[in-house]
Amino acid sequence: MQPKNKGGACQRKPPFTVLLATRNKHKIEEIKAILGKDFKCLTLSDSFKLRIAETGRTLLENSLLKAQFFYKIIKKPCLAEDSGLFIDKLNGAPGIYSSRYGKTDQERIERILNELGNKKNRQARFKVVFVYYYAPGRYEVFTGECIGRIAYEPKGKDGFGYDPIFIPKGFNKTFAELGFKIKNRISHRAKALRKFKRYIKGNVPFSLMNKNSKFEL
Repeated sequence: MQPKNKGGACQRKPPFTVLLATRNKHKIEEIKAILGKDFKCLTLSDSFKLRIAETGRTLLENSLLKAQFFYKIIKKPCLAEDSGLFIDKLNGAPGIYSSRYGKTDQERIERILNELGNKKNRQARFKVVFVYYYAPGRYEVFTGECIGRIAYEPKGKDGFGYDPIFIPKGFNKTFAELGFKIKNRISHRAKALRKFKRYIKGNVPFSLMNKNSKFEL
């Protein structure tokens, strides 16, 4: 039930504000689109020069490093993520090193296609781990996975990263061909962020949402 103001009218819940601990503009756009109007996402400004190395050995370790690092500086709730493409035939590579598998998206894609060659087993999965860090030593973890296969050549113009070569299960087109509307419904990030949204809506009181909605960087 919606809370009511003094006049008896229902109050609309203010958007829940959270800092996205990433500078990747593609990820920011995707996260904002998936979370929707109930969330106000603040981002790290260009003038905010501090960075943290992803030294973890797992997606969770890297995500937690980033969330904790920025929470200690900003003193406000932070949402960080780390994600990767895990290919069965490449023993899980590129995995946590997905963003470092080449200097550009094109180089990374070409490297994977060269390493796979014409192998028939092209099973792969995108994995993501989000960490919502909201108080000293307090955080929640949200995971998502999208199973699929690697195409033999890049196709499509939408998306970013490995989207032109990843075909999600149940489809015959790559993420880049399917477009943002479908991808943002079935992707690994979509699955994890749905869990995050349910957590916030089920665990954060209206009064705290109202207070939290006012903070700025």
